[in-house]
Amino acid sequence: MFKHPIYLVPHDFSEISQSATRLAIDLAEANNGTAYLLHVVGKHSERIQARQQFKNLVAQMSIEDQSRVTTKVIVGDLFEDVGKAGDILKTSLIVMGTHGAKGMQKLFGSNAVKMISNASSPFLITQGKKKVEKINTIVMPFSFAKESLQIITFASSMAKKFKAKIHLVGYHDSDSWLNNKTQANQMIARRHLDEHSIDYEIVNLDRDASYETELISYAKQVDADIIAAAYFKEGILPSPNSFIQTMIENEQQIPLLTVNSEELSVINSNLSFMSA
Repeated sequence: MFKHPIYLVPHDFSEISQSATRLAIDLAEANNGTAYLLHVVGKHSERIQARQQFKNLVAQMSIEDQSRVTTKVIVGDLFEDVGKAGDILKTSLIVMGTHGAKGMQKLFGSNAVKMISNASSPFLITQGKKKVEKINTIVMPFSFAKESLQIITFASSMAKKFKAKIHLVGYHDSDSWLNNKTQANQMIARRHLDEHSIDYEIVNLDRDASYETELISYAKQVDADIIAAAYFKEGILPSPNSFIQTMIENEQQIPLLTVNSEELSVINSNLSFMSA
């Protein structure tokens, strides 16, 4: 029987997957949960080798970490089955390492974005070795789009668990109508955070600079531990290299907490990736 909550890690035995595994184990230890490592193969004949790799990997862990880890090898399609596994396991969070986007993926979206778009579970995406046991600061960008607020339930759950502060960073727009909608969304966000007794700060960035550039610069300035941003098809900024992709690849290598907002019709305060 798995310990809850469950942190699902799509694993390919790479160093970056090991980094994601470390994050998942840290979360599992903090919340009395399970780190569930999943490897997807294309052929039945590949299962034996993958199972042995998992056996070797787990053998190198401490006894305490081993008690938190479960491994599974399945035959299927990575992009579809990770999301399905998340639903079946009632995964609290999918913790995934990314190698970034290369070549034509810059135009069509990285593998990470493809997986996010096929799942309803929230993701925590990491490029490096950022630890989660010392989360103090969460930077949450949002825009005039209502979908941009869908991440707030998950961000506030994390903030409450780790007693972290959320920095609400609104997208600045020269269009007064869109800017008013952003301000309205800010009020909704503030109300939610107030109701859940979350410490937060309202941030106004330089309107004359690139929002993405200023956002990452601000995240660096406050030593952000997590960036929390919702994924939706249009993104916050209309550009070939989407906003969410830029957040995934941020040069500070700050882990990204994100969720496919199309799977969430409303902000549901009962949803949580942490145990109550």
